[in-house]
This record gives sequence, C-alpha cells and structure tokens, in this order.
Amino acid sequence: MPHYASPTQLHNHVSRLFTGKIIKSLPVWYLAMKNIPPGQSLLRSPLQFREDNLQNHNLRLRRDTKSHSQKHLKTKVPRPQKIYYMLDALRKDFYRDHPYELLRPQILIEQDGGFVEKILGNLKFPCRVTGENVIKYQEYLIKKKGMSKNDAYIQACNEFYKIRAREEVAERVAEEQALLFGARGGQSQTERSLWLEHKNLQKSEPQIITQVLRLVS
Repeated sequence: MPHYASPTQLHNHVSRLFTGKIIKSLPVWYLAMKNIPPGQSLLRSPLQFREDNLQNHNLRLRRDTKSHSQKHLKTKVPRPQKIYYMLDALRKDFYRDHPYELLRPQILIEQDGGFVEKILGNLKFPCRVTGENVIKYQEYLIKKKGMSKNDAYIQACNEFYKIRAREEVAERVAEEQALLFGARGGQSQTERSLWLEHKNLQKSEPQIITQVLRLVS
C-alpha cells in the first residue's frame, strides 16, 4: 500500500502495522531508523498541494503578467503635440461670459501685427469695437503691460462696457434727432406683416359676407 507519511514518522507507521498484525515481522532497518531517525526532507509532500489552488495561482500569475505587459510593454501610438495659443483661451473665456457678441457681424480680414500694436494703447478703435478687439486688447495688456490674465480681462471688459454704453447713447440721440427733423423710418417686419394681413382681409371681406348669407339662407 502507498505511504505518504513523513520519513521521520516511518518507524511509527511500521510499529502500528506490526501491532495490528498487518505485517508479520519488522523490517531489518526498523531498529536503526528508530534509534537514528532521518532528518527533515527538503521535498514537500504532494498532499500539501491542491490542484485548484495551483490552477488559481497559475491563472493569477498569467493575468498579472499580461497586465504588466499591456501597461509597460505596449507600443505607444505616436500622437501630435498639443498646440496652444493664448488667443484661443482668451476667446473662450470672453465669449463664455458674452455669448451675444457672437451675433454681431465680424470682420474676417486679419490685421497686421504692427498695426494692431499701434492702436492698442487703449480700447479705442477707428472702427466699431467687437469682441475680437477686446480679446486682442487683453492679450496686449498681458504681453506688453505685464498684467495678469484676470486683471487684463477685468480692465478690457470695463473699457468695453463703457464704449458699448456710449454707442447706445449715440444711437438713441441720432434716432431722436432724425425723427425731430422729419425722418421716417421703414416699417419693421412685424408691422409689414400686420399691414399685409389687414390688406388681404379687406379684399376677401365681400366674399366672406356672400358665403355667410348663403349659409343663412
């Protein structure tokens, strides 16, 4: 019969077999092993291993190896470097706080850098001030005046608000003066729509009366 006991306990196992009369006589090496037992074996007993634990260990080892290879040994895909422009960041902040400025007409012609630097001493342009002018003025304050981004934004917006207020006042004054001197403005789209509706109703009024009389009679 197979024996899986430790070598140090082999003589005890043989003694139990002899006492139980399973074997008829003791082996010749019994007394020598009993007096001088062998040392501990460097080999582990097969009973200390379980097949499911060994499989789980191998599976975990393969998974860790695969994860390590995916993280550290994977070939990196070449990507273009991110391009950053200060004007893009300033433009994003300005139009986030002033979305209605996007509804105003824009000039798509790029200005020369030297010309822009000359007229950016303050936010007073020969043409109508737009959001792009405010953004370039803020960039001018950051680069040429050494101001921080927030301080330049506050100063540019404050001057922008003053210019917008002066423009609105000038437009109202011009409209009042034009009306005072007898100017008559054109009809708005709503007024023209109401006038056309009234005109069509007047044309179709006789037909409506005739149809009503027919229904009554």
